[in-house]
Amino acid sequence: MLLYGFPRLRAHPPAGTMRLTDYTDYSLRVMLYLALRRDGLSTIQEISDAYGISKNHLMKVVQRLGELGWVDTIRGRNGGLRLGPNSLELSVGAVVRQTESDFALVGCFPDEHGERRSCVIEPQCRLKHALAAARDAFLAELDRHTIGELVQPAGELTGLLGLAPITFVPRARAARHAPSREH
Repeated sequence: MLLYGFPRLRAHPPAGTMRLTDYTDYSLRVMLYLALRRDGLSTIQEISDAYGISKNHLMKVVQRLGELGWVDTIRGRNGGLRLGPNSLELSVGAVVRQTESDFALVGCFPDEHGERRSCVIEPQCRLKHALAAARDAFLAELDRHTIGELVQPAGELTGLLGLAPITFVPRARAARHAPSREH
């Protein structure tokens, strides 16, 4: 319904109006899944099955995460995916900044191409400053959390994703306790 030439606005926006894209959501999910697996290899199909999301979407996400050096992709019959060497220390904010294409909350903010709409109140507008501060605070909060922190404690999370709990044995101990190959 139009009111004075404008669409009727709701008193309160629906919950979840400010959203990250599915692409960013899936990027974070892949990173978390691989963080739980540590050095073990995973496949896109396993991640797709664990989260119940499209394998095709994940292929695009994994390609980008690989280009960024955050995910190692190993080709071949015994290949798969694993988290890159320093990816546990990545902040969630860093992942969001690389996977979201547009942080222009309103039309007068420059979009990913540097374009913006003009506004008659722009010279005196305080709203844009409040919105910019809110966006910056959002990203600053995400910067406080790393991928590695978000998967701790891992026990319940691995269960929810259908992963067997992984016991980490230091490499030196693992070599001493390895079964003998002699018959």
